[in-house]
Amino acid sequence: MPHFIAPNRQGLVYAVKILTGLLFVWFSLTALGLEEPYWAVVSLIVTVEPDYTVARKTFTARTINTAVGSVIAMLTLLFVGHGVWAMVMATTAATLIVLSLRGYPTNWRLAPITVVVLMAAAAKGSTVHEELHLSLLRCAEVLYGSAIALIFSWLYRRFVGEKD
Repeated sequence: MPHFIAPNRQGLVYAVKILTGLLFVWFSLTALGLEEPYWAVVSLIVTVEPDYTVARKTFTARTINTAVGSVIAMLTLLFVGHGVWAMVMATTAATLIVLSLRGYPTNWRLAPITVVVLMAAAAKGSTVHEELHLSLLRCAEVLYGSAIALIFSWLYRRFVGEKD
């Protein structure tokens, strides 16, 4: 094996958490009728960590960023509508707002990313009601993936004997 490849236990545990979490998220959401839960999987991967304490902090930051991005996306959809310029405006607003707050989580980029993800989902709607419904569904999908990542991190710590 080349000298720059050094498999380790933590990397293996991390990969197994992602694999098991991905399978759980995918099959549970498809069983509930969500055809392609890609954003839940992405959120799971963003949130899962080898260390439970870090996973908990990542989950908290992810939840805050998702909430901020969701509020901004929903307000934009209600008062401006969807489209490229509305998305640009909302993404800029999210960036300015989160960077203006002291002590805001370091992965602040997730708030404007959430705006884009939710507004892209809304673009498939034909009425404001459908746009908001699709955006809220996408928001729930993202939060579900993050929550499963946290739960799996806790389960691995509890039952596999990982140390923080």
